[in-house]
Amino acid sequence: MRTLALLLVGSALAYSQAVTATLLGTVSDPSGAVVPAAKIAITEQDTGVKRTVLTNVEGLYTQSFLPPGVYSVEVEK
Repeated sequence: MRTLALLLVGSALAYSQAVTATLLGTVSDPSGAVVPAAKIAITEQDTGVKRTVLTNVEGLYTQSFLPPGVYSVEVEK
């Protein structure tokens, strides 16, 4: 039983070291005013997987846990 418990703990530690990124930013218009509720579409180029997030009242957005890759970012309001 001890060997099995150690293997499970070691496996959990290795899993927690996943490599991900966080993309964050601010959306503003040409006058510099922030844009709340803008839709941000983040698409991984190799897989086509798309994630969407909205800006908050301060025009800020955050998307966490992005796997390594090349992304395109589109903004719509």
